[in-house]
Amino acid sequence: MARTLALVLDPQFGTQLGPIAFHTAVWIVDTPVNRTAAQEAWRSADEWPHISVTMFRPLGDAATRKDWADLIEQITLQQPFETLDIIGGEIATSFRDALEDAGFVVFRAKGWRAKRAG
Repeated sequence: MARTLALVLDPQFGTQLGPIAFHTAVWIVDTPVNRTAAQEAWRSADEWPHISVTMFRPLGDAATRKDWADLIEQITLQQPFETLDIIGGEIATSFRDALEDAGFVVFRAKGWRAKRAG
């Protein structure tokens, strides 16, 4: 399972979604701007069935390690992955801790990337 998944935390990502969704499964935070872009991606999936975009509720600044762990588990259950490209801002300590608990090594390249250790 050498699958990469994009996790978009940027609430204003919007129109940038299309090109990424064409190549990579995406989970994107649910905001009005991102929902519009996701709906467009879902329409494109009629012609390009490999497009996979899933929305999730914003966790917010007060998100706990458990909140992030629950999101990681939900993603893994629906779309197993080895590498997570994280788009949009800094990673909260609680998110980094949840990733590490799930067996990921977190590093910064262009954006953030978490890869399963081992």
